[in-house]
Amino acid sequence: MKLHLLVTLTLLGVLLGGCSSKSNFYQLHTASVGDVQRSKHIRKTVVGIAEVDLPEYLDKPQIVTRLSASQLKVNETERWVGAFDKNIQTVLADNLSRLLPQYSFLTRPWEEPVEDRYRIYLSVERFDGDAKSGVVTFSGRWSLVDVENNRLIVGEDIDYTERGGVSVDALVQTQSRLLERLSRHIAKRVKRYL
Repeated sequence: MKLHLLVTLTLLGVLLGGCSSKSNFYQLHTASVGDVQRSKHIRKTVVGIAEVDLPEYLDKPQIVTRLSASQLKVNETERWVGAFDKNIQTVLADNLSRLLPQYSFLTRPWEEPVEDRYRIYLSVERFDGDAKSGVVTFSGRWSLVDVENNRLIVGEDIDYTERGGVSVDALVQTQSRLLERLSRHIAKRVKRYL
């Protein structure tokens, strides 16, 4: 009986293992805007990057592409390395740190006992690419808030599009460029208002 059970479990494992396919993993990347210049000053203005708000259709490990205005494809073998919202948050913080080294950009939540005087919020409505045309759309809203005084400093809609290649890798590269574009825009606003 035990031998029969062992053989059955082994065959089941082989069959299930044979059914799985290899996955490809992708990650948004930081812009090529130079190295982060570390300041010797201990005191810097801290700007927190809040958790990114994603729509439900993007909040998954699989990469979502668009087949038409109303049809989406969840690519089972094309996946994000980690959580998509965390990847956006980290890349945004890295980009801003490179563009504005005089500020400390931290991704929330952080473990250190640091208070952020200002916070950037990003709410994404759409951030996907068309698998046929290679056009990537990045839309939503970002805002800069004075946390200490509970005051909105600036809030703006995002509506970026850019054509890239049609492969998943090319679409992810285009998404990284659009995130760089947003980072540069936010950096200008931070310099202006803070």
